[in-house]
Amino acid sequence: MKILKYFLLAMILLKLATFGITYYGPTVGSLLNALLFSGLLIYYFLSTKSKLPLFFIVLGLSYFLISGLNYKGEFRDYFMDFIKYFIFILGISHLAIDTSARELSLFVFIGSMSVLVNAVLFSTLYGRYGGFYINPNEAGLVCLIAFSLTFYFKNVVLKLFLQLLIVTAGLMTLSRYFILMLLVVNLMAVISHRKNSVGLIAGSIGIVIVLTISSLFNLNTTRFSAFHSIFGNEQIETQTMTQGSRNETWALYTDVILNNPISGIGYRALQGEQTRNYSAINVNVGVHNTFLMAIGESGIITFLLLILMYISLIFRSLKHFKPNPEYICIAMVLGTFLLVSHNYFDNYFVLFTSVWLYLRVKNKADSFVKFIDEEKIATINHINS
Repeated sequence: MKILKYFLLAMILLKLATFGITYYGPTVGSLLNALLFSGLLIYYFLSTKSKLPLFFIVLGLSYFLISGLNYKGEFRDYFMDFIKYFIFILGISHLAIDTSARELSLFVFIGSMSVLVNAVLFSTLYGRYGGFYINPNEAGLVCLIAFSLTFYFKNVVLKLFLQLLIVTAGLMTLSRYFILMLLVVNLMAVISHRKNSVGLIAGSIGIVIVLTISSLFNLNTTRFSAFHSIFGNEQIETQTMTQGSRNETWALYTDVILNNPISGIGYRALQGEQTRNYSAINVNVGVHNTFLMAIGESGIITFLLLILMYISLIFRSLKHFKPNPEYICIAMVLGTFLLVSHNYFDNYFVLFTSVWLYLRVKNKADSFVKFIDEEKIATINHINS
């Protein structure tokens, strides 16, 4: 079981199936996908049964059933995505419980280091690096999750060393989202406890390293120049920093969303090329916002469920702010990442991390309530006696 567990964690958290499709072709990618879903089913049936993450099941039913009403594409594609989502949620229900914070941190650390290896040994003309995740923005998300989980470790030297490597890797993505959220995560951690200020030190050293030896990396000239201007003496290149920002993309879909707020316009309609089949908007990119994707494709119910889910995660995580600052950091990172991405229901890294956090904060809250109830019963029994 342990071998199967680590295989599944590697497949999910390192996104090996996507990596396989990109670099080794659809045959390898399909084989890895088949192994992933077969492994999830085997793990589920061999594991001790536990409570399912019902909120994710309800959310999935809402999205797929409502968006399917207006879907005009191939039914087979829709049906396969529907089945894969629920197999995944079912399969990880116990896998997430079995995965400790240390194990999760190990795999996302390996993932973040793949970005650094990509930049150092396999540089490209594009100059932004994603490692196993291909997409630099998603690699930035992984680096932020890895950075957040370092607050789990008590050894200050180990924590500083890990954070330094992760920040350096994250900067290789040249993701505006990573840089902004790195500051937010650090501030949240410092508020939790002053000893977490070591993260600010790691961030500062990482920035200095990248600026100092930038010539060793083939970094995207335009993005790196804008990044350098923030910390240099020259005028900040605000035009480059804001060029192609997500709010420009969101604005393209405003009319479509406002005209169909109840049931949306159908499955995958706001995720790129397929948009052309549903509206007069002639764009090649998706909406790049999970919340807008939800309301645009499936309507207001799915939209409200999604918002409720991540607001709940943030507030439940706040209850464990002092002992586990990594929870609120991860909740903030996941919630904000949904503002810049639109492939939520087949983004298995985001889904697994969300379920992992959901079960952690939910189980701790339930345990706390159970403890209070038992204490009340003991008090009542003592009074009656």
